[in-house]
Amino acid sequence: MTEQSEYDDPPPSYVESAPIPEEPAAAILKPKDARDVYGKIVSTNFAIFCAGFNDAALGVLIPYIQPFFQIGLLEISYIYLVNFIGGFTASFANIHICSHLGTGGTLVLGIVVQGTGYALMFWAPSFPVFLVAFLFTGFGLALADAQANSFTVTVRNSHRWLGILHAIYGVGTVLAPLVANTIASHTPRWQLYYLITLVLAVINASLAVWTFRHGLFKPNDAGAKSKAGRELRDTLSHPAIWFITGFFFLYAGAEITLGVAVRNGDPEKVGYIASVFWSGFTLGRIALADVTHRFGERRMVFVYTALALVFQLMFWLIPNITANAISVCLLGFFIGPFYPVGLYVLTEVIPQELHLGAIGFTASFGSIGCAAFPFLTGAIASRAGVEVLQPIMISLLIGMTVFWALIPKPGQIQLT
Repeated sequence: MTEQSEYDDPPPSYVESAPIPEEPAAAILKPKDARDVYGKIVSTNFAIFCAGFNDAALGVLIPYIQPFFQIGLLEISYIYLVNFIGGFTASFANIHICSHLGTGGTLVLGIVVQGTGYALMFWAPSFPVFLVAFLFTGFGLALADAQANSFTVTVRNSHRWLGILHAIYGVGTVLAPLVANTIASHTPRWQLYYLITLVLAVINASLAVWTFRHGLFKPNDAGAKSKAGRELRDTLSHPAIWFITGFFFLYAGAEITLGVAVRNGDPEKVGYIASVFWSGFTLGRIALADVTHRFGERRMVFVYTALALVFQLMFWLIPNITANAISVCLLGFFIGPFYPVGLYVLTEVIPQELHLGAIGFTASFGSIGCAAFPFLTGAIASRAGVEVLQPIMISLLIGMTVFWALIPKPGQIQLT
């Protein structure tokens, strides 16, 4: 992927003045325009931080949610199923919504919808209401995630910005178990965690409205509405999109399930072990971004997967909490870069005119994996026991490797 400007053929709503090729943003944009660009970067990064703060908390809160609603592991798995439905709907609706509201408007809509879910979670008068809340958060987070990734991939040196964006997600996942664990273990109401996420959603929406205020709730280009259906069809008909989407689907499921698949024990200690995993995950996205780009994204994903399998086996077979902490930290470190690396490779194999739609679809669909596999593993574990989690994790890592191997190289596919 060539790097020509701060934006590689960006949609008109991203930058008010056209960029000049081969110049950094500071040189080609007026101060006001540069502030607009970097303001949007801050806004999208904060949106992803909020996504991480959402995703990593549920596993820690489950030991407190179950006795509160007097439900079993199977009922808990329904949360992930409902979340899956929300994300699945958003993955197909994203292109059409964006064609009417533009990037900024769709981002704001997604944040508002997920905020509605947090309000219901905090209220939580009954388990059915708590369950319905995840339909809102699943849909809203998938929309926001799609827009944040679609925007970031247009930035010059996008492999670094994607690494930063998803490292920020990692920061959210590190803090979430710590905050959730502290609230649930030291206060009588674990629901207070969702009051914090609701406040963050309000800040998130306000920041997005301000940074995307120029052209907010307007299409990215004049013909977007008429092209939305065709763009979705072209995106879904491209063979590479399904291999990449399959990789994201399994990866996102492994990422979230690994974050909660820690050994049985004191819920307070388990929460901190989860943070160890997310800490390694975040460091990996920062430390390995340039290394991966230098030695080749395709090659390095295979290397990282092999190392991840080794540390997953160690986590499974060594019944020691210190060894578990070390192995799960290194496991997170090596799988951390997969998501931003996958998005970068997508821009190399998918035609440029399909980039925004393809990134939006895969990013939204990837979030479905965050819900689908915890649901499946929870449903299986409720009948076969929690010992099935580790073999499932091994299978997910192997499946990711297969999908990654099937992704074609740039120019390999010629569509008629």
